[in-house]
Amino acid sequence: MKLIYKLMVPVAIGAAVLTGTAASAAAGHPHRDAVIVEDIQLGSTAAYVVRPAHPGRHLAGVLYLHWFEPPASTQNRTEFLAEAVEIASHGAVAVLPDLTFPWQGDPIGTAADRANIEAQLKAVGEAYRFLLAQRGVDAGRTAVVGHDYGAMYGAILAQRTPAVRAAVLMAPDATWANWFDTYWLGLPDDQKAAYRALFAGLDPVDNVSRLGSRLYLQFAGRDQFVPPETRAAFAAANPTAKVSLYDRADHFLAQPAKDDRLAFVEAQLGL
Repeated sequence: MKLIYKLMVPVAIGAAVLTGTAASAAAGHPHRDAVIVEDIQLGSTAAYVVRPAHPGRHLAGVLYLHWFEPPASTQNRTEFLAEAVEIASHGAVAVLPDLTFPWQGDPIGTAADRANIEAQLKAVGEAYRFLLAQRGVDAGRTAVVGHDYGAMYGAILAQRTPAVRAAVLMAPDATWANWFDTYWLGLPDDQKAAYRALFAGLDPVDNVSRLGSRLYLQFAGRDQFVPPETRAAFAAANPTAKVSLYDRADHFLAQPAKDDRLAFVEAQLGL
């Protein structure tokens, strides 16, 4: 399904138009063009592709990876859709895949959890390669933006993929074992270390060094899931990263974080 948006009034996809114009004007950006939103399948995964209606050469590219927050209606590819429309109106192609682990299967406390992460990372990598293959996308001007578990996957993609120019990680945990254990497993103390060891080399906090100042970490001051020690671990892992703490925000973050995120991505990708 292909929908063309004229960027005038904010409403739900499939009903009418998503906005980019008001935010562009507020940020000092002129309205440039309509945006096309396509509903596609990437293998067995649903995704949106958002692009300028009249693309030229040398487009930027952004991969958006959503959060995990049941039963929120935005814990899927829709989370960043309005943001993707905005960035596309400035000259970028965006790909927004649905993620599946742990959205469609719970951690079970064994090596299968690592295997499921690796499988999801493979799918994320395929979505990024699909982004690079889109007409007009400049492989040297791509970014990944992720929230919560999406940020954790985004960290590893950015670390492993030299072509990724910049990344924004919103409210990630430092390790897979912490969230899996805290919210699913409740492991006895004598099993925690062994479980964490299953993810050696795969934890997000160990995969944020490559981008230096081209990494942007966004945290919330009222986040019940991400405590100050997690923020400190990321800061130590990449001391040159840009970091914002929104004191009054919760884990969802909000409009000020979105505005800062868009500005950062646009600056890094030359939009």
